[in-house]
Amino acid sequence: MAAPPPPGSLPVPLTGAAAAALPPAERPNPEYQRLYQAYADAYGGIDRLREALDAPAKTLRGTDAWLGPEAREWGGRLDANRAALKKAADRILWDIYDRLSATQRTVPRV
Repeated sequence: MAAPPPPGSLPVPLTGAAAAALPPAERPNPEYQRLYQAYADAYGGIDRLREALDAPAKTLRGTDAWLGPEAREWGGRLDANRAALKKAADRILWDIYDRLSATQRTVPRV
């Protein structure tokens, strides 16, 4: 699963002059703004999550300090957890993206 498109590929929340130019019966949707900001924040920091287990994997492979079947077993679990973490990171982004894509930028003024 690949990461979804960057936040800039989606319409930005309506603020300022764009919000003022809306028809009188509409207003910016605060939920869209909240989701857009959450998506931008998550997208900007998701690489830290994806790469969280890279350093231990590199250390394990870069040294002869720990060899043998236990080391290989532990390394295998580490690799499986790295893959699961990367998949979870993409799933987080897709979940926010899907919800944001289904949310209208405007709502009726009440």
